Amino acid sequence: MKQNTQYDKKDASSIERFALRLVDKSLRGLIEKGEVAPSLIKDNQVGKGGFGVALEKYYFKIQPGNESRPDFPEAHVELKTTPLKRTGTGLWSKERLVLNIINFMDIVGEKWETSSFLRKNSLLLLVFYLHEKGVAVIDLLVKLAGLWEYPAQDKEIIRQDWNNIVKKIKEGKAHEISEGDTYYLGACTKGANRKSKRQQPFSKILAKQRAFAFKQRYVNYIIRALLERQKFHIADTGRIIKDASELKAKTFDDVVIGRFKPYLGLTTLQIAKKLGIVIKLKAKNYNDIITRGILKVDRSKIEEFEKAEVIVKSIVLEKGGGLKESISFPYFKYKELIKEKDWDNSGLKQMFEKRFFFVVYRKGNKGERTLVKVMFWNMPYNDLDRHVQSVWKKTKKRVIQGKYNELPKISDNPVAHVRPHGRNAKDVCETPDGKTATKKCFWLNAKYIREQIGRI
Repeated sequence: MKQNTQYDKKDASSIERFALRLVDKSLRGLIEKGEVAPSLIKDNQVGKGGFGVALEKYYFKIQPGNESRPDFPEAHVELKTTPLKRTGTGLWSKERLVLNIINFMDIVGEKWETSSFLRKNSLLLLVFYLHEKGVAVIDLLVKLAGLWEYPAQDKEIIRQDWNNIVKKIKEGKAHEISEGDTYYLGACTKGANRKSKRQQPFSKILAKQRAFAFKQRYVNYIIRALLERQKFHIADTGRIIKDASELKAKTFDDVVIGRFKPYLGLTTLQIAKKLGIVIKLKAKNYNDIITRGILKVDRSKIEEFEKAEVIVKSIVLEKGGGLKESISFPYFKYKELIKEKDWDNSGLKQMFEKRFFFVVYRKGNKGERTLVKVMFWNMPYNDLDRHVQSVWKKTKKRVIQGKYNELPKISDNPVAHVRPHGRNAKDVCETPDGKTATKKCFWLNAKYIREQIGRI
């Protein structure tokens, strides 16, 4: 294999310029004829990761698969490829961006500043290609490429994410790691066999192999930033963290919760008046506007929450402190549910693994709502892996059997259940047997949520 002389391997800008030649092209016309393995020319013969291997080996002429250092060590640049999907609103990430494997035994001895993660992933060269089923690897079309270095605010949140993952490993809980533990940087299961287990240093319990990965929504922000060539200035989002120095002494959680403390015990009307917000009480987004006002976000979306896929839920307790309403989620499609091969890759696990931000109100005697608590929450590992997985399995089994009206009820499970989501009986979706059934969704039980909120 010849060394490529068309770029300077010591210069990050030179490497980026060479990568930009790929945009709106495929590898077929840019690599030496007769050099490519026959498997790359056939339709999808090399499986997931095949494009990345071909790009490294035949275009950049570097050896694939170095886990300990960046792909271009002299320029401190790591090459990453990831697929895009095309929708009616443009190009978006098809999946999370997987980085390096986590070595449970070694990482507990590392510090962030000198970590293997930073050593390998401080400066990324990202190449995005359009995913097309049945298209040969060398014919996949590159749509976007560019160097990516973390903005200061993002780097601080990623540092805290890294520390939270390492903390869990040090506590002997590598087997309980959840993507809901963190914001931008997750620890996803990794490997051909997702049931494969690895030793961890402070527990005898084997843990699933995991890799650091940027969450899919965060990758979408990188895509938008590269397309617009600006640092996350997305038109409809506003930041909570205006200055990265805020995160030096406090965690992101502490900053957010601290913004709410002066408003605890106040009614929504009092909060609105204090913030100078004029809004109709019956407005559907009333609570959302209050939340953004407290966080000093003057756009329609909260940037950090959007990047991290944080789900904001307003919860209204009764006067006595009880909770009547369960929490619903988007409806599932029967035909897609039965195609899910395993729990780890299921849509339900991905949804309930997310991080939540609960804004809790309590009703008063005159119907007013008083802010009593805010909290970040993600579902405990045992609840997710035991109870919610049980609901998923039973739901999938009964859908396969065509028993659409016999899905898990609230009395069947302490955490979650299934019930209609549609506006009425006519709001239906197609079933695997070619008929239709009322739209349904997964719900978190009201009693369970009240227990998670805790004492107020």
